[in-house]
Amino acid sequence: MPRSLWIGFTRGLLLGLIGGLAAGSVEGASLLRHAPVMRTALIEAAIYAVIVDALVIGGLSALAGAALAGVLQVARLKTAPRTIAALFVAGTVAIVLVLAGLLWAYRAHAALSNEALPTPLALSILIVAIGIGVLVYPIARSFAHRLLAHTRRVAVVGITASVALALVLPSQAILEARRHAVETVVSGPALREVDPGVLEEDLFVDLQASLGGAPARGGTANAEKPNLLLITVDALRADHVGACGNTWIQTPSLDLLANHGALSCNAYTQQPQSNPSLASLFTSTYPAVNGVRMHMVDRLSDTFDTLAEILQRSGYVTGGIIPWTSLEPAFSGLHQGFQTYSAFVVNEPALLSNPATAALAGIYRRVTDQLAVGSAVEALLGVQDATESDLDGRADVTTAATINWLANFGDAPFFLWVHYFDPHYPWTAPEPWSELYGQYDGQTYDGSMQTMWAMGEGTFEPSAEDVEYLRATYASEVSYADHYVGQLLGYMAREGLLENTIVVLTADHGESLGDRPEPVGAYWLHGTDLYTAGIQVPIIVYDPRILDQGKVIEPPLQLIDIMPTVLDLLGVPIPQRAQGRSVVPLINGTESGTDRLAISVLSEDEQISIVSADGWKLISDGATAPRPRELYYLPDDPAEANNLLEANGGKVAALSQRLEAWARANQSSLAALSGAETGG
Repeated sequence: MPRSLWIGFTRGLLLGLIGGLAAGSVEGASLLRHAPVMRTALIEAAIYAVIVDALVIGGLSALAGAALAGVLQVARLKTAPRTIAALFVAGTVAIVLVLAGLLWAYRAHAALSNEALPTPLALSILIVAIGIGVLVYPIARSFAHRLLAHTRRVAVVGITASVALALVLPSQAILEARRHAVETVVSGPALREVDPGVLEEDLFVDLQASLGGAPARGGTANAEKPNLLLITVDALRADHVGACGNTWIQTPSLDLLANHGALSCNAYTQQPQSNPSLASLFTSTYPAVNGVRMHMVDRLSDTFDTLAEILQRSGYVTGGIIPWTSLEPAFSGLHQGFQTYSAFVVNEPALLSNPATAALAGIYRRVTDQLAVGSAVEALLGVQDATESDLDGRADVTTAATINWLANFGDAPFFLWVHYFDPHYPWTAPEPWSELYGQYDGQTYDGSMQTMWAMGEGTFEPSAEDVEYLRATYASEVSYADHYVGQLLGYMAREGLLENTIVVLTADHGESLGDRPEPVGAYWLHGTDLYTAGIQVPIIVYDPRILDQGKVIEPPLQLIDIMPTVLDLLGVPIPQRAQGRSVVPLINGTESGTDRLAISVLSEDEQISIVSADGWKLISDGATAPRPRELYYLPDDPAEANNLLEANGGKVAALSQRLEAWARANQSSLAALSGAETGG
């Protein structure tokens, strides 16, 4: 590189780094100031903003500096050194101000409203930045040359600072990979693998026999310390389970378990996204408290005591079987307390299987989902969509992995969490389940990821036949997952494990299937609204020591109730921090549950819902000054078609009061808004 270009490059680099640090500080402060809710990844994002913006602006300024030097050289202009130095400073100031202004405007306006940045605003930022650059030029003539005169010093400082900043994120990835490593509890012989052919057998027969005569329904030799199996089924709606009244979808395994345990078809997720929901389940805290709000971005802090940690301290062998990348340590923090934590993701690339590169991928996700520069890079590269389109989490693979785990660790008292990805989209169950409820016959949309992307892009315009077929593909996934849950429980029954195992089955959230009439292409999938289809889930509690079978729990339950419930059943003290309530008093009939309620929120508290034990449900806006928006009486209107808000002022006031009391107690953004409205 010619000396003049090198000088221009290093000058631009140093000035750009300085300006980038300033611009990053502006974006970080703006991110913190304008965040609708506090999240675990916010402070980390603000630090990322400083690092990423400094590197990006430093790089752009370096290129601009080299270009300016090249122009001056080609033009053979005899320009005084102090003039050139002043041009560098003034030009860098203008570039930094433009980028900092756009970053601030994006964070304050576009990122919150999901709209493009107004052109007049962008032009105003550009004009102001150029104007300030012009004003800086005469001032810079007095000091810029002295600042940039020592070429070697400028180069050393600029390159050293760049390398140091560039190493921060990889270093974080290496440290996290070491910290997130989960120890194995095995020593001695290698792990034993069960013949995969066992899954070809009809293990449902073994399940029927075991549940039908579970040792006098009164316990076993090790009843003082029963095992615990927690099964979470991704995106399973309560109303798509036979035991909850569905008459056309086959769920024999779940129905059988429910008939021999306690069943709630009126349970609610705390936030209809997997990682926030499961963080609430494992800590018995609301998202506003644990801070896990953005799926795959916010990770559960190790300051929270998880169910796995509590049971490990109580002498249980703990294991987690997960089928999807989002639940891995780099993206969730849910591994805490598990002695084995294994992912069985179909088609997962090696990049995500290696702890160090997976940690780096997690950092990439947090940068691209939170920073303006990062989101622009992801929009250009499309890495996330391209990766997700190849991944799958298959119920048969999950069950096979779980059976292998039980073969190796089932002799000791254990707590095992198994997450089934089906029936989460894509809805592509294998045969024969894919043919159960309808066949593809030239419909415009199928259950593939391409259809899901069309939903997200707003180009989804299904016909009545498309809607019917898509619902059938989801139902096929439900039956597919049910079959392999039954195979797992049947294997445990055959091996004598089920008679000493408490089984809790639930879902992380539901799934909207175009249930609302208008508009036709809206209200699909989950995470964007709080209607029943997306937040109501089943909870089944089976304990072989409990004689009362087929108990139906009517009051509303929450996923945060699961931790205190299982600890109650196991005789382990419930931590004071737990916000849920044990369901055991409802099972044994010592509590009526009339004071119970269920709270659900969206990721930024833009909506909050409350369901009371008498069947009323209120959905309130939280993004602006809180106001009730919809009121439903669910016993008469499970589809939430008739908004009764205007005719029931007293009920609205009562529910609003309970909701605002909850918000104040849980540091929800609704509380601050409510206080501003009421003067409290």
